[in-house]
Amino acid sequence: MKRKNIGIILCSVLLVTAIGFYIAVKSLETNPLNGGGDVSTAGVETDSTQNISRDENPFNEKVKTPLSEKLIQQYIHAMSHQKVKAEEKWSFYEITDERIDFLLSQLKVNNYKYEPTYEKILTRWKNGDYTEAVSDHNAIWRIQDGNVGIATDLLSSKEEKTYIESRKKESR
Repeated sequence: MKRKNIGIILCSVLLVTAIGFYIAVKSLETNPLNGGGDVSTAGVETDSTQNISRDENPFNEKVKTPLSEKLIQQYIHAMSHQKVKAEEKWSFYEITDERIDFLLSQLKVNNYKYEPTYEKILTRWKNGDYTEAVSDHNAIWRIQDGNVGIATDLLSSKEEKTYIESRKKESR
């Protein structure tokens, strides 16, 4: 009798383990974040019913809209690196009117905790005013609890051009 119970328990444990392994492997195969592209997808929210195409997102990422607050911050922060001097810069997206307009449109379809900050920065940039880019960068950096890479000054136009040319790919 005792042997029979041990056999049942052992078979049950093996069955549950096999089912768990199967589910884990299947989720890795179908997880859109596990595609391994050149762009970091940390913090990207996906939902196959609400994905937008890469053609519609000027950052060339397939992400759920409206964008998450974290993603809005990452995009603005990465774009600000084009304009500022900082000890460390781990991300970069070139600033374009299309990207600014896209982010401003996202502010209209969702409520964000720091929306006034994002809107002020993006509106200023939309108008071609980057004189506050250091404080813009640092505002987002603080919201993200940054501890390395505070912006210290604006890049000259020559430094900015050199920085953009030195970037082989864009990423956040």
